[in-house]
Amino acid sequence: MNDALNSSLLERQRERSVKLLKQLIAIPSGNPHVSDADEKEIARFLRDELKNAGFQVKLQQVTSTYTIAGPRGRKAFTRPNVIARIGEKHGPKLILNGHLDTVSGVNMKKPFDPRVQDGKLYGRGSSDMKGGVAAIVAAAEAVQISNMPLRGELVLSLVVDEETLGFGTRAFLDEESGDFAIVAEPTQNTLGLAQAGYLDFDMTCKGESRHGQTALLQSSGFLQATSILNQITNDPALIREQKRNGVAMKSTFNAAPIRPIQHPSLAWMTLQEFPVNCLLGLLPGRNVYASERAAKAVFRRVKYHITKANAHGCNASVKRSSWDIGFMQPAISYVRRFEKAMRQVLGHSKRSYVQSFCDATHFYRAGIPTILFGPGRMELGHSSNEYVSIRQVKDATGVLVRAVENMLSK
Repeated sequence: MNDALNSSLLERQRERSVKLLKQLIAIPSGNPHVSDADEKEIARFLRDELKNAGFQVKLQQVTSTYTIAGPRGRKAFTRPNVIARIGEKHGPKLILNGHLDTVSGVNMKKPFDPRVQDGKLYGRGSSDMKGGVAAIVAAAEAVQISNMPLRGELVLSLVVDEETLGFGTRAFLDEESGDFAIVAEPTQNTLGLAQAGYLDFDMTCKGESRHGQTALLQSSGFLQATSILNQITNDPALIREQKRNGVAMKSTFNAAPIRPIQHPSLAWMTLQEFPVNCLLGLLPGRNVYASERAAKAVFRRVKYHITKANAHGCNASVKRSSWDIGFMQPAISYVRRFEKAMRQVLGHSKRSYVQSFCDATHFYRAGIPTILFGPGRMELGHSSNEYVSIRQVKDATGVLVRAVENMLSK
């Protein structure tokens, strides 16, 4: 253990992480595709925070284009990644990654007023993933304050645009590489060695307008869609489980109408057309090639169900919107050093599977070994009751400090 990393410094930084999280929640940073308050203000705040702590900091401008409501249809936004670094460039590079954008706060009551209750900190972004960002910054500042001698470089990659297609992390990787990346998405402080991919597709089912009491399956777009969605849900080739590297993984599936259905006569008239957006979680393969091949096979299987339904009188079509693969990280030396840090702070090194796609895959595609670790629960990230455990934020800060020490200290 580094002598300068004494218990009093670590405890100060654990408390500092909570104060910092409250400050981050109070700065609205919705992704521009859902909010007018983008990540510029929070980026400037973190730039100043890290500069004052002695980091070399730059803002990397990222431009991305979104489809938005209105006559223009598409609009480009430019806002900055925050990239901060300490240490020696000639040596291994450890990347701590977190995203600054959140989903909209419209479904929350006072989303930007951090509130503490029963050991939980409520607010938009508390779990996804300003809790992780606060832990990253507080941990990195502890390393800097302690003057820990590093045999390599510690880089903080605090990025925009994760809530869409990850243009922030992609832009970072256009300029940077590294030896190991820790993405601080919410894993409840477990070691995320695997992450799901996803297949996003649209399905439209067309029936005919007729009296509802005379309706058959084929005459209702809604009933057609329901039948096909049930076939997908019950297909063991699509919804399945597997266990690798001590991690249990399971597919997920969700579907929602593309636009609200407003029908004054309810079931007394058939829905002539019913468009649905579907999100299918993809299990990762052993490498990029295997994962991509499996993803394509899954979409072919979805189209098989559409074709089969149409052969029995339905009128359905499907269009793939977007997709990407997940990843699986074998237990290399950096992983083992991170597990040691977990045991030092938490007393365990429990592994987990992250069911939601995130920026970790972009590091994996770039050939950088990657894990996920952070406070909070993924399922709370977009919810109206988003919160994070204060204890988890503090503990994540401690684990990240020890991880830097185990991986980079001389």
